[in-house]
Amino acid sequence: MFQFNNPFKVEGNWYKGNLHTHTTNSDGALSPSEAVCEYEKEGYHFLAITDHWRLTELKGASNILLIRGEEVDCPAKGVSFHLIALDIKEEIPHPTKDDPELDPQELIRRIKSQGGQVILAHPYWSALSTMDMLSIEGYIGVEVFNTGCLFEVDKGYSMTHWDDLLIRGRNVFGFAVDDAHWHHREHQPKDACQAWIMVKAKSLSTEEIMDSIRKGLFYASWGPKIKDLSIEGDRIYVSTSPVKSISFVAPNGRGERFSAVKSRLIEDAEYKIRGEEKYVRVQCIDEAGRMAWTNAIFFS
Repeated sequence: MFQFNNPFKVEGNWYKGNLHTHTTNSDGALSPSEAVCEYEKEGYHFLAITDHWRLTELKGASNILLIRGEEVDCPAKGVSFHLIALDIKEEIPHPTKDDPELDPQELIRRIKSQGGQVILAHPYWSALSTMDMLSIEGYIGVEVFNTGCLFEVDKGYSMTHWDDLLIRGRNVFGFAVDDAHWHHREHQPKDACQAWIMVKAKSLSTEEIMDSIRKGLFYASWGPKIKDLSIEGDRIYVSTSPVKSISFVAPNGRGERFSAVKSRLIEDAEYKIRGEEKYVRVQCIDEAGRMAWTNAIFFS
């Protein structure tokens, strides 16, 4: 038996979106309307503007779906937790001297009390340990990839943090986001319109997109496409765009990596479930070194 909502086997359409973006309303360089325009031009279907301690509302019509969001942060035990609040109704106010007991768990409670969802932002960049991440509950996933953190300080990947949670039974999802600030430098690529999640949903509405995200009906990427994933008996089959490797990641020494050895690139792989895996997730790497990830398949 396995626990996995397979986005490739449910009815609906694929929608491309980014859930972490900043504008001039906090520390970004583009206005909200300019940022939305850039993502629209690059073919994104939905976007969350998540300014720091600010619920940014775009005035005027937009051709892409805007999900209400905000990034909040809170120090705890010598580190700083950054949380992405999605689908909130009201702005989460910045704590004041009258709110000295605010901690990450209380922030999550306030977000969820509005019906919102929480993503744990850039755990590698934030220097979070496994115990730090296990000390809070109520978030649906972690940023497994963050464009800005990669291009600025080379701390964009958080697969180890994700696996540490999965190994300990926290079935959280993996998100690829930009964390765009639009701060362009000659020695760095632009930090926007690079990463995304591909969501399978019935329609392009906040209700349907958020429902699919809560169910894990998406995969994350900043390059490769995952075309199909199926589980038949004791086999997992995956099909992708041309890549250099396809890995079935599992705890400890289990799992398997398939690399393009005899050919330049590969597009599919098959993994035999051995019966000892607590979970398996798929990740692939293309010729440019960019990656994509499925959510974890948990086995009982």
